[in-house]
Amino acid sequence: MQPVTEMEYAIQLLAKGYICVPLCAGSKHLDLQAMEYNPLHLQARRKDLKELAFRSIAFHLSQKPPTSDDIRRWFREFGGNVGILGGFSNLLILDFDNAADYLNWAGKHEALLRRTPIARSPKGFHVYLRTRDPMASSSLYSGMRRIGHVKALGGYVVSSPSVLKDGSSYSWLKEHSPFNVDPQPVESLASLSLRGVSPFKHCYDHMLNRGFFEPR
Repeated sequence: MQPVTEMEYAIQLLAKGYICVPLCAGSKHLDLQAMEYNPLHLQARRKDLKELAFRSIAFHLSQKPPTSDDIRRWFREFGGNVGILGGFSNLLILDFDNAADYLNWAGKHEALLRRTPIARSPKGFHVYLRTRDPMASSSLYSGMRRIGHVKALGGYVVSSPSVLKDGSSYSWLKEHSPFNVDPQPVESLASLSLRGVSPFKHCYDHMLNRGFFEPR
């Protein structure tokens, strides 16, 4: 049976291995007050503080997930939007900015996409997968073109049943909600013919051996 309130929705998704977060009404922004954080960026009117708070809270929750009591407290009498956290249990969400780029990529991965959660966003699609190794949120590239975002550690996406101020909404594709199918495992972005950075930057970092460290 489908949940009928945001709280029920978030609790049922937690049982399925997803972390829901409250978003401001009509918005994509975390509702920090509902989550009992002090929204310092609103006092200072500084975008850098907002981005720092959102990334830090998303990363923290992926490593120390909320309990069902936390979720009930966040979503009690809640009237805003709902987000789903990336990174928890290596959840990877491919956020395609537009339908054309998604459909072009999807035509090469039909078998995978028949068995994994997929949502329609106002202009594109969200594809839910799980990776073997942890991943950080990043941009999403196909060839030389940036086509969206990777939402993993430090990131989240807006989820059904959210509605933005302009009336556009988010919805699960038929038979592709988390209540129908589980995120399919993938080896990496490369196994999907995708990248998290521009190919130019990837080659440059590899040449300079940047972005890695020796384990202790």
